[in-house]
Amino acid sequence: AATTQFTAIEITNMQIELAKLGFTTEQIEASTEAVSNFAAATGADMAAAAKVAGSALRGFNMDASEMERVVSVLGVATTKSALDFQAYESSLSKIAPVANAFEFSIEDTTALLGQLANAGFDASSAATATRNILLNMADAGGDLAIALGRPVKSADDLAEGLKELQADGIDLATALELTDKRSVAAFETFLKGSDTLVDFRDSITDVNDELKAMAEKRLDSVQGQLTLLSSAWDGFVLSMGESIMASEGLKNILGFLAENLEG
Repeated sequence: AATTQFTAIEITNMQIELAKLGFTTEQIEASTEAVSNFAAATGADMAAAAKVAGSALRGFNMDASEMERVVSVLGVATTKSALDFQAYESSLSKIAPVANAFEFSIEDTTALLGQLANAGFDASSAATATRNILLNMADAGGDLAIALGRPVKSADDLAEGLKELQADGIDLATALELTDKRSVAAFETFLKGSDTLVDFRDSITDVNDELKAMAEKRLDSVQGQLTLLSSAWDGFVLSMGESIMASEGLKNILGFLAENLEG
């Protein structure tokens, strides 16, 4: 807490949420910085950020060592689409396990949700429609799987199949035959966005540095520095609780003041 914008209580609440999801002490410690950056970059509550990030990681059956990848994808996508943190809270629990079962990555899935968010879909509807479309594609003998003409296990596969359908001049009646009524609007959105789906996916891949820059930018202001100062003071007060730590706590707070309040 003494070195981030978050208080010790906020950090603790975040770690408790990860513990609820079955993270070990070592995994929680390794994930703390990444989740803190995610919360800082999106302006989310720390506990909520931990719950979303942890659930996404579990939903896609990823190792805890990939937490930075998870939060970077989610965080940066909010700057390149209409997705926001609330959208993740509403959608990821519905779509992540299904998407993972059909080998779609978190980057692929976030790109699909981003396209629907840009088209004005609410998060719950977007997740439900995307899940239904994936389930339709999973039926090898179903109309959609046959129309796409290939196994679909990534955004690349889906984009190629959609481009071919669009070139064939698919109409609404055909789209209804390939999917269900609740998903047809989402399917048409994916059709129209087939040229940009992969580009968007690629733009939110390997973006760890971008997330860190987002977090730093939010604190690069007078208000941000005051937030850091408040958190540093919180850390100092806690350190004073044990006399053996008192001198180190004083050194940290004085060092922070010297570095951040020059001039």
